[in-house]
Amino acid sequence: MRYLDARWFQILFLASFLTLGALARDFALTPVQVVLTFCSALVTQTAWQWGLDLPGKKSWGGYLSAIISSFGICILVRAENAWVHPLLASVAMSSKYLIRTGPAACKSHLLNPANLAAFAAFAWVPGAWLSPGQWGSESLAALWFVALGGLVTQRISRWDVSLSFLLTWATLLALRLVVLDYAWNPGAAMWLQQAGNGAVLLFAFFMISDPMTTPQRRSARIAYAVTVALLAFVWQFLLFKPHGLIVMLFLASWTVPIWNSLWPQRRFAWR
Repeated sequence: MRYLDARWFQILFLASFLTLGALARDFALTPVQVVLTFCSALVTQTAWQWGLDLPGKKSWGGYLSAIISSFGICILVRAENAWVHPLLASVAMSSKYLIRTGPAACKSHLLNPANLAAFAAFAWVPGAWLSPGQWGSESLAALWFVALGGLVTQRISRWDVSLSFLLTWATLLALRLVVLDYAWNPGAAMWLQQAGNGAVLLFAFFMISDPMTTPQRRSARIAYAVTVALLAFVWQFLLFKPHGLIVMLFLASWTVPIWNSLWPQRRFAWR
């Protein structure tokens, strides 16, 4: 088990979470959209892998990220037609090969594919929207996220990013309620819904903790996570704009090469 690729745990968890949502939460997501998302992501990944003659083109490892990104797109994105999901999946997977940075010997993609797809659905694609609040704050969902999400981040040595982000985000939300002079009831319930809902935990454990698109040095990663949380809070609660986490992670991703240049470290590699 020590040597099993951590992405298999991500797939296991995201599959169970999507299934739970589709059955218990009525995600308003059609089977056709799900199938087209996975087909588009895998076909796009295959085309790039074989077109560039990459070493992993014949192994499962080269396609795991396409499966993970497809789950993320299906969980977060909603659309009123069938073409949005496969389009976003294709764009997200292509970004891994078109938008790259780093020294020539170890270039890596700059944007988290699921984050890019979510941002595109919010900002650019007509007939598409994000549905991040559909999970509520049920303890069962939170338990699954913390347990399996924690397992994955520990295996990829990115628990520091998830923990730093969650602590900062939860603290900012609590301070906001204090400043607004909310009573314990309903203040505590509001805080739990905002800080512990499924979308926030999904973001913390499976998006901002992506080892390929976060700073490589630990101190830089922690500062990066805190910065994203602060900017997202300003965007969402001071400027009153939606989807602060998705938007700010997308914008902050473009600064990762600067973080890595200032605080260099050997790049992460899946095994």
